[in-house]
Amino acid sequence: MFLLLGLAPPSQEAHCHLRRSLTTVAGEAVEWRSDTSLTNDPDAADAPTLLVAARCEAEPERVVAAAQAELQSYPDGNIQCSCELWASAPCPLPIRPPCGYPFENVAQTASNEEDWVKESFRAMREWGVLTQQSVLDAAQVAELRLMVDAAISDAEAALAAHRPEINVGQDAFCFREMASRSRERFDLRLLHSAAGEFVQCNVMQHPKVSALLRQSLGELSELDFEISVVYSRPGADHQGWHADGNHQRGATDAGWAENGWEVELAAAYAICLFLPLIDLNSEVGFTQFWPGSHRHRDLVGFGKVAEVAGANFDAACAAGDAV
Repeated sequence: MFLLLGLAPPSQEAHCHLRRSLTTVAGEAVEWRSDTSLTNDPDAADAPTLLVAARCEAEPERVVAAAQAELQSYPDGNIQCSCELWASAPCPLPIRPPCGYPFENVAQTASNEEDWVKESFRAMREWGVLTQQSVLDAAQVAELRLMVDAAISDAEAALAAHRPEINVGQDAFCFREMASRSRERFDLRLLHSAAGEFVQCNVMQHPKVSALLRQSLGELSELDFEISVVYSRPGADHQGWHADGNHQRGATDAGWAENGWEVELAAAYAICLFLPLIDLNSEVGFTQFWPGSHRHRDLVGFGKVAEVAGANFDAACAAGDAV
């Protein structure tokens, strides 16, 4: 069992002490990880908290009690902090590094194309997320937006003409070309359209996009791909946490080791590229990601932990950027 524990107030000294001293609970070994994260506890007036991780087969409550007792017995009482269980799961729960997610800075740190290919591939393998600014410029965004709007208008007109019984925006439906995702949210395929051809020429052939795809998946000429637009109308519901694709059957996860993403995790078989056609912010909404959650298939269903632990990455970006 993987445990996520909160130490408040934050104390690296307490974490080091627990790693040295608390090695067994109820006859079960305790293995501590070195990575930590700083967050705020929403149930304690946003009190600063240090998140730490351990693996132990004993009951989580017993591990927490043992950790608390160990901290209270620290010589001279130099450690004044409490330990609380934040979450438990059958696999490691990724947390945000204290200095933030490094994949946000790849574009700034890569000094040339060779560095970009190396660092972007590493970021994708470790975190499963990468950001790129200005894949399309303002004129290209405007041109693509016109084509997408036309495709949406044609699709909705076809729905009204051929399936008038569907209350579009309220009823669930799924066709080969278009499907509802939730109330007032839709997914429209664009592959055989002017918009789809534009994306192939101007996005997939973008030097940085094509370099990452080639490094991660192979030559573009050998890749299968889908192009679609996800759009919402006023009143759309928030979409819950979900995975866009399953792990391949038989593919290995990252395991327990902290470098498991590098030495054990199976290679990617698919990549999703999100490119907004409007500026995304708190007013219109944006997609949230849980970096590192691609490492373990058993994390499906644990998305709320990312929010509670402050591990989510908010993809509030400008039109033409890519995630």
